[in-house]
Amino acid sequence: MTTPAAPLLAQRAWGIAALVIVVLSVLPTLFVLLIVATVDEQYGWLLILTFVLLVAGGSAGMLAGIVGLVFAGIRRRGSLWPAIGTVAGVGLVGVSSLILALGA
Repeated sequence: MTTPAAPLLAQRAWGIAALVIVVLSVLPTLFVLLIVATVDEQYGWLLILTFVLLVAGGSAGMLAGIVGLVFAGIRRRGSLWPAIGTVAGVGLVGVSSLILALGA
């Protein structure tokens, strides 16, 4: 009789949490862009506030994905969701940095 394999719950949960954090940090920016495009251009100053959420959410998502990758590395399996979450977090921080560099 063999022992059952370790469940993939921890690394999968960290990876999915990373994606949720990234998506939730992008939503306010998209909402403000929608308001600026449809209602009034004077609400553009809200993008300054949502930019902070964008960078913080990308960093938190990246860290959550890295924690999931550590769990996957220890268990030697189940690294898909943490890798996707880490790449999404890094991509969000990279795009935010590019926006900041081009805007200055």
